[in-house]
Amino acid sequence: MKNFIPEKKENRSINENIDILCDVLEEEIIKSDTDESSKKVMLKNLRTLYNTETNIMLVGATGCGKSSTINALFVCSHPKEAEDDGYVEIAKVGSKAEPETKDIERYRIGNLTLWDTPGLGDGTEIDLHHKEVIEELLREEDAEGNALIDLVLVILDGSAKDLGTSYKILNNVIIPELRDDTNRILIALNQADIAMKTGRHWDYENNKPDETLKKFLDEKVKSIKQRIWTESGIEINPVYYCAGYKEESGDRVYPYNISKLLLYLLNAMPARKRMAVIKGINDDPEVYQYNDDETDYKEEMKSSFDDMTTCIADGINNGAVIGHAILGVPGMVVGCVAGGIVGFIHGIFDSIF
Repeated sequence: MKNFIPEKKENRSINENIDILCDVLEEEIIKSDTDESSKKVMLKNLRTLYNTETNIMLVGATGCGKSSTINALFVCSHPKEAEDDGYVEIAKVGSKAEPETKDIERYRIGNLTLWDTPGLGDGTEIDLHHKEVIEELLREEDAEGNALIDLVLVILDGSAKDLGTSYKILNNVIIPELRDDTNRILIALNQADIAMKTGRHWDYENNKPDETLKKFLDEKVKSIKQRIWTESGIEINPVYYCAGYKEESGDRVYPYNISKLLLYLLNAMPARKRMAVIKGINDDPEVYQYNDDETDYKEEMKSSFDDMTTCIADGINNGAVIGHAILGVPGMVVGCVAGGIVGFIHGIFDSIF
């Protein structure tokens, strides 16, 4: 039993550790005392969870920071080591037309696909083309006939006085295309550090907004929420963050509230869709170091994983379930092994967040 849980190694990526965890769970389902019918259901659910594709579309005006947000959230945010060290390079697998009218760029990280739409606000004719491309993608379906795009993350520029372009694309394109499925829309306000024009009000030492800026950002989020409600009747709770960047002086502004943004994404997704996101997230602890103190984002992140794995137990015969729960999945293994798996996956998150 002591050797049941594979040793966690610091040079393993999240993707590798999740692969190992899934192999362990599969092995323990097969070895368990559960009836054969329940085993088959759990194995099928595990493989479905592991192989489920997840698609996120990013939309926003030119300069809002879509690319820097992708870099902060996902594994493309820092140079990769050699492939045999377990890292998988993010691959841009789609890009059409010329740069000034470029269509959507598609990036794959395992089973996660990021759709980076072109910036809006560069001109009426170009914007019209871009809107048509976005509409077309929102209408796409997967192999099972479901909507391809799981989430639309609309990124607003916190430093912009006029957010009219983003509101137009939200109200005239995204909301009409999603119709009654507007729970797939998330709103995030980037560049929180430069949101105020009357002074920075950024606490560089602690990498967070001072009280003046925090009050301003809270009011701006309320204003955005109210405007969306007034214009569309849809209630969306935006979050603000800073994706991080280097200034011309060479000074670095570190990311802020990225843990909150990631949790925002995960909680908006069905549990079965979260595996792909978790496997693709940035594993650089610096990215998640600075956040507000509204909640313990690390513990919430663990809960997101625990909730996700309950999918494996769906449809099994409850009378056949035995033993303790493993990450919310009953009946696979017992005692110290269950505790070991919980410790294994939570240890991955402890090393990052």
